[in-house]
Amino acid sequence: PPNIDDSVSSSDVIVREGANVTLRCKATGSPPPSIKWKRDDNTKIAITRNNSVLEWEGDVLTLSRVSRYDMGAYLCIAINGVPPSVSKRIKVSVDFPPMIWAPHQLVGIPVGYNVTLECNIEAHPTSLNYWTRENDHMIHDSQKYKTETIIGHPSYKSVMRLHIGEVQHSDYGIYKCIAKNPRGESDGSIRLY
Repeated sequence: PPNIDDSVSSSDVIVREGANVTLRCKATGSPPPSIKWKRDDNTKIAITRNNSVLEWEGDVLTLSRVSRYDMGAYLCIAINGVPPSVSKRIKVSVDFPPMIWAPHQLVGIPVGYNVTLECNIEAHPTSLNYWTRENDHMIHDSQKYKTETIIGHPSYKSVMRLHIGEVQHSDYGIYKCIAKNPRGESDGSIRLY
């Protein structure tokens, strides 16, 4: 059966969004094996912006201008007709600064009611998320406020929520949702009235 030579094959890579990535996979065996590439989740491999394939043949797989959608595990599979075929899993992580947006930028609620404010985030690596009022004071969990972040699928997507109990007049105004990671930061704002 074939044997994948790790010393000249790629290991896991971390790249910035927009960069090019070259994955290499070398295998030995008799007869000499051929190499094909697939994504672990069976989605298509984006070779270029307008060329996607389910499988790619050859020792080298080049992904040009990678995006967050290219993130995941790639399998290099060596086949030479002598079973079993062997494979190596190479993880591609794509880093990018946070993007944040509030689906509802104006939220009206009467005094005395509870309300939940929500912002959607895309970031990798995972961002540090927090809420502030317009005076930039950070909001901490208390009897009044409860914050939570729900990690989505894929994991670079998340939703941050701020639950406000029994709204008073003093709660009206601007709330900012902020996300920071090593690549940058972003914020969104919601007006409560």
